[in-house]
Amino acid sequence: HTHTHDVTNVTKTNHKIIIVSSTCPIDSPCPNQIIALKCLYRPRPYWLNGAGSSPSARPRIVTFRTMRKRQIDTLKIFNHNVQEVKENEEYLVNFDCGGREIAINILLGSGFPNEKPKLIVSPILRHPWVNGTTGEIENAPGILNYTIHSDLGRIVQAVGREFEKHPPQFVNESTPQHHAPPPPASAAANQHHQQCRNGNVPDYGVDNRNALLSPSHEPDPFGLRNLTTDELSRLNADEDYLEEFIAKLPFLQHQNDEMDQLLAGIESLAVDNLARKQTVEERKAKLESLALEFKELGQQWESMNQRYQRKAEDFSPQHIKELLQIAVSTADNKSDDEAQRFLAGQSDVGTFLQNFIESRKLYTMRKAKEERLVQQLTALERAAF
Repeated sequence: HTHTHDVTNVTKTNHKIIIVSSTCPIDSPCPNQIIALKCLYRPRPYWLNGAGSSPSARPRIVTFRTMRKRQIDTLKIFNHNVQEVKENEEYLVNFDCGGREIAINILLGSGFPNEKPKLIVSPILRHPWVNGTTGEIENAPGILNYTIHSDLGRIVQAVGREFEKHPPQFVNESTPQHHAPPPPASAAANQHHQQCRNGNVPDYGVDNRNALLSPSHEPDPFGLRNLTTDELSRLNADEDYLEEFIAKLPFLQHQNDEMDQLLAGIESLAVDNLARKQTVEERKAKLESLALEFKELGQQWESMNQRYQRKAEDFSPQHIKELLQIAVSTADNKSDDEAQRFLAGQSDVGTFLQNFIESRKLYTMRKAKEERLVQQLTALERAAF
């Protein structure tokens, strides 16, 4: 579809959406032109996929993969010793048949559950349900009347109970009372299928519980069995009538009530969130202010830490020792300079003695401090500090 529909007005009333106008021209050959479209607000078509859905089930989209998984789950629920041969494709179920163990191999094609599953019994049995050549179970009521709403687990359970309660003869065994070969499997299948279509299902020893498991006794939550052919045809042709019929279903009404409760809860939660919006904004602003203050304090700490490191280096014992050594050398050089000037006749005796004595005195004091500091550092090193 190459046309573009720009919906200009959409109104939602009573769980329905009415599109009242469109920019698509009236004389356009567009087959999907939208002038007034009415559809259910809730996803109606997908509820038809779950014939066995409970009233408390929530409306949801049922995908093909989900339907396939549900069928496999019913197989594990209604039968014991289910072995998975190949995930989602092949399963094996064992049953007791007259003291001997038989196995039913369930093969699920790519089209399952839209297509029938294939059930193959091993070893092959002489039974109207079983093809005597291939061992495939072709004429069981659950297989003949299979629909997408049938339960795979119940079908296999009914077949297993039939073989357990009325063990058939194995094909590779022979008894005196069976001299004539059995009728062809295809003939038996056609005869049995014709009887099923006429409503006269032959009794193969299946008890009443197995009869209840047949498709005719499966749950009918939609009430379709009570409708006439005309009503079913109208449901198939008239979309509005189909919507009204679906809207009156009890389990759908229950789901609508649950949906309304959920929507009310969501609305209440949204209102509560809006009421807390101002508080959240205030706390957010406060947090941003604290973060900015933290950043400034961090920068101050970094600056003061660098200053501390410089001061720590300046006042370290090793640095003080180096400074004392420089000061001692300076005082010693100064006294030597005073002696050289006196010898050169650049100063008199009084000036020389005064300056020389002061410089030597300063030299002696600094030298003593240096030696004392060296002794202290040596003692600390010996004490392993």
